[in-house]
Amino acid sequence: MTVVRVMREPERVAMRTRERVEAVLRQTGYTPDLTASALASQRTRLVGAIVPVLTNSLIAEIIQGLTDALSGDGLQMVLGVSGFSSAKEEELVHAFLSRRVDAMFLTGVTRTKATLAMLERAGIPVVEAGNLTRSPVDMVVGYSNVEAARTMTRYLLQRYGSVGYIGAFPEDNDRARDRRSGYEKAMAASRRQVDAALCIETTLDIDAGAAAMSKMLARKPRAVFCSADALAVGALYECQRQGVDVPSQVAIGGFDDIVLAAQVVPALTTIRVPRYEIGKRAGAMLCDRLGGRPVRKRVVDAGFELVSRSSA
Repeated sequence: MTVVRVMREPERVAMRTRERVEAVLRQTGYTPDLTASALASQRTRLVGAIVPVLTNSLIAEIIQGLTDALSGDGLQMVLGVSGFSSAKEEELVHAFLSRRVDAMFLTGVTRTKATLAMLERAGIPVVEAGNLTRSPVDMVVGYSNVEAARTMTRYLLQRYGSVGYIGAFPEDNDRARDRRSGYEKAMAASRRQVDAALCIETTLDIDAGAAAMSKMLARKPRAVFCSADALAVGALYECQRQGVDVPSQVAIGGFDDIVLAAQVVPALTTIRVPRYEIGKRAGAMLCDRLGGRPVRKRVVDAGFELVSRSSA
């Protein structure tokens, strides 16, 4: 009982006794089996988080904010990667719920019917992040990808008159879909036709951005909106390889404000979103719900900012 008390309520054990017990625990490498405790309390103190990829620094900042918020309440995160696949996300949600996670963090706001049914049946706190919706599964914290993309497109149109688009594939990616929608809305508002020859959708990496820009340059765009900075950086490098000056011959706008955006030459005009704050706010919302505290706003708009630099 003394050993159990040291692990659960160490402040109730005399210091000398506690030190002796802790020394033996360290020497033996003992870790408690929490399964029985979880069954009795109906709490595992685990939060399942599902992200599309691990290779993107944007995701890392969000997850860092989430982890910092959860650890303050003694919660641990388990992480899954969906690969931008709603079917894979469904598998991961099933796996996490089978292991009785106390809450879920999900990326984006589009789910399969089966995933929605599982989450509803589980009845645990859920935060969706990275986009906005008026009807979240439970709670959502993000920003309007439509408005952010429309803001960037309008900015480029006002300065350069015509704008091409390089974006990520929209399938199972509501953020990419909404950024394409924002681009098209801005074009329509300025009474300009969307030229299919100036719209390229591709994978989300620097190489893909360069390849897309190589095709785009043959069509003589005056400006190009890239729906992610990774694509924009690749596009910028391709311009440099072909001797095309940015921005005097073609301007480039990005989205995300990754660290590299301010360091490339010319520095990248882009959309900045508060990624760490989104993760931290999402974690705080989950902590409040699990701690029985009220969450005043179920839909939180973290906003965005257009950052004007030399590329446009």
